[in-house]
Amino acid sequence: IRKSIIYSMKRDRLTSQKVKTWRKLVHLIRMQANFAGDWQRCHQLMLLIGAIIVVTGFTFLILTSPFEGPNGAFFMVMQSSYVLLIAGRIYLKIYAANTISHEESMIARELTILSIPENEFSIQFEVKFLHDMINQKPCLIKFGSYVNLNKSFILGIGSQVVTYIIVLMQFSQTQS
Repeated sequence: IRKSIIYSMKRDRLTSQKVKTWRKLVHLIRMQANFAGDWQRCHQLMLLIGAIIVVTGFTFLILTSPFEGPNGAFFMVMQSSYVLLIAGRIYLKIYAANTISHEESMIARELTILSIPENEFSIQFEVKFLHDMINQKPCLIKFGSYVNLNKSFILGIGSQVVTYIIVLMQFSQTQS
């Protein structure tokens, strides 16, 4: 959509109706992102909670188990691959959410460098309105009113998991 808007900026004559159409398009994309977040809220939150528990447990097992015996290496590889699979899946979701926000900010950037004739007040108003709509309230994937899906959310969870694993490892060392 961003490429189509940029193409339209450079090739076609700019009108206020065209800018209104762009604004409606951006609004529809935001509505779809909100609908997807609301629709998948419970499912995705439970998947995240399950992923946190499984990743924490498997990482603790990988770091503390001796993996002796004929199947020890296989068991370690399977646990490691499952941890990486879950982490990769979460990363791809974050990447998709950040791509939506990035594309929207690129539209706002293109609007700032758009040359509009000085006597076209209606076009200037519509472009400013669209630019302000994008900058003041960027599109976010939300799971209801619980969390926003972004890098800082996952990094916060990751830091908590690492801290918890360190505490578990220290506790297991004092036990042995």
